[in-house]
Amino acid sequence: MEHVIIIGGIAGGMSAASKLRRLNGDIKITVFEKDSHISYGACGLPYYISGVTPSHEELLARTVEDFEEREIRVHINHEVTKVDPLKKEVHVINLQTGKQFIAAYDQLLIATGAIPVVPPFVPKEASNIYTLKTLEDGIRMKEYFKEEKIKKVGIIGAGYIGMELVETMLELKKEVVVIELQDQILPNYDKDVADILAKSLQERALIRTGEEVKELKVSRNQVTHILTDKGSYEVDAVVINVGIKPNTDIVSDIGLNMLDNGAIIVDKKQRTSVENIFAAGDCATSMHLLLNKPVNIALGTTANKHGRVAAENIAGNSKEFPGILGTNVVKVMEWTAAMTGLTEKEAEKEKIAYESVMVEAGSHASYYPDAETIHIKLVYEKDAKTVLGVQMLSKDPSIAKRADVFAVAITNGMTTEQIAMLDLSYAPPYATVWDAVQVAANAAK
Repeated sequence: MEHVIIIGGIAGGMSAASKLRRLNGDIKITVFEKDSHISYGACGLPYYISGVTPSHEELLARTVEDFEEREIRVHINHEVTKVDPLKKEVHVINLQTGKQFIAAYDQLLIATGAIPVVPPFVPKEASNIYTLKTLEDGIRMKEYFKEEKIKKVGIIGAGYIGMELVETMLELKKEVVVIELQDQILPNYDKDVADILAKSLQERALIRTGEEVKELKVSRNQVTHILTDKGSYEVDAVVINVGIKPNTDIVSDIGLNMLDNGAIIVDKKQRTSVENIFAAGDCATSMHLLLNKPVNIALGTTANKHGRVAAENIAGNSKEFPGILGTNVVKVMEWTAAMTGLTEKEAEKEKIAYESVMVEAGSHASYYPDAETIHIKLVYEKDAKTVLGVQMLSKDPSIAKRADVFAVAITNGMTTEQIAMLDLSYAPPYATVWDAVQVAANAAK
């Protein structure tokens, strides 16, 4: 019986396991997961910590027992420490008992995800420093931050998770200081868009951009102050969110082609450069639909698709993953930010001849209650007027789906004129006669 081993039991790994079982009822499937939970919604962790989602069980999509019922053998608290592609074996340690063993595979899927980057200034002896990546991280943070004595929280890094945690900590009635090395929050966005959000948050959180952390001052195993090149900030706890990196150290020496950051380069069938080894999720690359090169953009949506495509090809079918635009959305307090495709700074870096336009449009008819302004930045090719990317910011969450309209348009190579003439729906509670999408497209000259 053919044996498929999957390293990693979260989005990409369990998506692959489920699909593979649906495709083949006889194949032997074994999953090794280092942590004690599998198949959960990691994107929901900030809302669990704040109490918006009451229980961590609500984040669990399926349990070990659910998979066992489908004859998918799942080993939690089991870490793969080595992969031997010549012998087609993995070395495993049971983290609870310390027992080590070797398991043979016919085909292997690496779905080890990503891990937080821990800067060199982080002291190992401090007990009030947190990162947020796993469900275990979330459970620990929820328990700690519910304490009323924890009043001042320092968040280092103003990316997606960092800004979501601003909302989390404000919900928990904490004082928040955010320190970001770059000159803006949400560094994946253009500065002129991100600054609109930053300005609106300054009255509720102290946001310090363009500031470098030099030291975390420790007293009695607790960080008491964040010291930067511009000041000192008293804190009761620190959350580090300066980025993530592919969790691929265990396979760095087996001959896999990788990007500089350690992401495993795969083809459109999720195959790596080593025979019988596939990769999926945050540890793997995707082809960028505009740049036509492999990129590593960590998104749960992508990980699930990777897993499904990998399963199809492991099962002997021929399925391809077409690629990505990096479409994403984030909620920060009453604001929603959404983007897809290239930003202006990315287009400039790639030396693409582009133009951009920034407009404001209404979320729906102004005479209908609760209309909000939508800020839209559109990036498009200078001559062809083909759309390259969009960034949107509003207190109206519907921009998440409006960004998806642009994702469809970019995927299909549409021009601003074609978008402007799309047959989009209209009624006063939902849109303006010219939808915000079309207002932006019409502004592109």
